[in-house]
Amino acid sequence: MKRTFALILASLLVTLCSSPADDTNVVSAVMDFEGVPPSQVLAIYEKISGLQVIVDSRVKRVDSRITLRLVGAPPPPKEEVLRQMRAAFLKQAGIVITRLDAKRESVTFNDALPIIQ
Repeated sequence: MKRTFALILASLLVTLCSSPADDTNVVSAVMDFEGVPPSQVLAIYEKISGLQVIVDSRVKRVDSRITLRLVGAPPPPKEEVLRQMRAAFLKQAGIVITRLDAKRESVTFNDALPIIQ
């Protein structure tokens, strides 16, 4: 499982960080999470965003799973990927991500939110 997670992270980072000047071939991106713990998806979110995430201790105990599939050729813009990831956290796990400043985001759990699986 950790190896699969590492491969997904590596391929996603290479795809999202590559420059159009690097290659003229068509590039597609696939991000496919099926029932993944929020902590693993949050680690990828942090790498993609480049921001420091400050995580509420309750987030680590959330037992909901995240399912998200993003496919694109060319890859969707980074902000769109992050927007869809934030939406999945909110709807599927009750996890709220809020920008604090230019370099940090707060990640909290709200148990009053409805969870959609």
